[in-house]
Amino acid sequence: MRSEIINQLDTNIDYWYYLREYPIWHRILSRHPDRLKAFFSDYKIKRKKRMIDKIDDLNTFINLAEGFLKK
Repeated sequence: MRSEIINQLDTNIDYWYYLREYPIWHRILSRHPDRLKAFFSDYKIKRKKRMIDKIDDLNTFINLAEGFLKK
């Protein structure tokens, strides 16, 4: 794997854990370093790190809090 890709993956330890869970990405990034954006996109979708997922989690938390306050 290229050093610039390794440097970008070093910014977050969770990227390395994700590579261990999905080793196909290690092969893809080694052969096609231009697919790094696709890796980050797939990571965000599967780890639920997108803004939509965060808003959904906040909505769930608010509904849970409302349920406790109604009782």
